Amino acid sequence: MSVKDKVLEYLELGRGTAVSGGALASRLGVSRNAVFKAVGELRDAGYDISSSRGGYTLSKDDNTLSVCGIGKYLSESKYNIHLYNTVPSTNSVVKEMAERGAPEWTVAVAEGQTAGRGRLGRTFVSPAGTGIYLSVLLRPDIALDKVTLITVAAAVAAVRAIEKHSGKTAGIKWVNDVYVGGKKVCGILTEASLDAEISKINYAVLGVGINVAPPRGGFGGEAKDIAAALFDTATAELRSKILADFLNIFSEYYENGLERSIPFYRDRQYLIGRRAEIVRGGLAHVVDVLDVDENCALVVRFDDGSTEKITSGDVSVHAANG
Repeated sequence: MSVKDKVLEYLELGRGTAVSGGALASRLGVSRNAVFKAVGELRDAGYDISSSRGGYTLSKDDNTLSVCGIGKYLSESKYNIHLYNTVPSTNSVVKEMAERGAPEWTVAVAEGQTAGRGRLGRTFVSPAGTGIYLSVLLRPDIALDKVTLITVAAAVAAVRAIEKHSGKTAGIKWVNDVYVGGKKVCGILTEASLDAEISKINYAVLGVGINVAPPRGGFGGEAKDIAAALFDTATAELRSKILADFLNIFSEYYENGLERSIPFYRDRQYLIGRRAEIVRGGLAHVVDVLDVDENCALVVRFDDGSTEKITSGDVSVHAANG
């Protein structure tokens, strides 16, 4: 670990309070000039560090993420976190790592994405400094037909983390979006590398994006009418807490049985009792959503009175809901 990283770790641990340069130099076994240089590098990297007679202070309102800032809220040390300023997509970054043999629980976190993706190739707006954008490498020993449970558990973990820190009630729009106040605040994309010969997966990449604060000028484009943020502003500490709690909660389900997340997932369904539009094979159908069953299939009723359990397809809220 470099002197810069060690200085940042100490400042993170005492975020909002001054730490003297002399104390830092003594703890790290380096000169005060080395500490001064490290602080300068951190400031150049965007960290809001002030100087006073008492020493150096990392502002509580600072909004630049750090690995140690995230790590202090994690319940386990198994995560190998890689932090980036801006990448096209954290899922793409982790897939490259997976192909090179990276271990499970390798995590890519980015301040922003230039080509964030959702299901069916949709764009996920990912402006720097306003959200949580991460991807996790998983190597689960599960059959192909159980891969959806990764998304299910991730949606539940996102809801629980969001509610814990925002105090707002969240719902899950089948199969992979989290809604608050009728607007999307979180999207999830799970991608798997398959071994068709043995009906297993080589690895899975779980990508999650959470809108913590709105981008400057608000959401635009296709996100304008459907997206929202949890808060008016974001800080690194707030984003780190939500991110870490998402990983903590998801890990509990992953390690102890993904299926344990199903009851919560069913209970928080946003579409039940609403009109929805389902697109399958290029054809759109307007349906009434009745339930999500014990296998996480969407139970719908068509206008002719027939019912069906939907396991795939693109589903959106129909305008008839008002």
